Amino acid sequence: MVIRNHATNQMTLQLEPGLSKKFRSLRRVTAQVVYQHGLDRCAIAADESPGNFSKSLGDREKGDTTARRFDLDALEAVMEETGDYTPIYYLIDKYLKDEQASRDQAIAQLGALLPDLHKLLKQAGVG
Repeated sequence: MVIRNHATNQMTLQLEPGLSKKFRSLRRVTAQVVYQHGLDRCAIAADESPGNFSKSLGDREKGDTTARRFDLDALEAVMEETGDYTPIYYLIDKYLKDEQASRDQAIAQLGALLPDLHKLLKQAGVG
């Protein structure tokens, strides 16, 4: 979800937490989007044959000379065609983490755990 404040020209993004941990690479995120919305549909939007497009989405191993490169124009075409911007959200999660938001989330989780922790410490005879 994207919320735009037109007065300040700022956006607020609500991201799926852990996308950068869920997927190993941008290529894998993009592959999921493509297969979820239809390989043929996305291949046509990217002006590729489905076979070649599928090969470009496959994992590339070091030294693999048969693997095709995935084109950034194709990534844009996929997002335009599907309206699914998960690849962008993956990149944001991976490279633009908000440290303050991470601290705030950790503090909130600690606050939720404190009552149980206090109970457990009493049961253990520590508190």
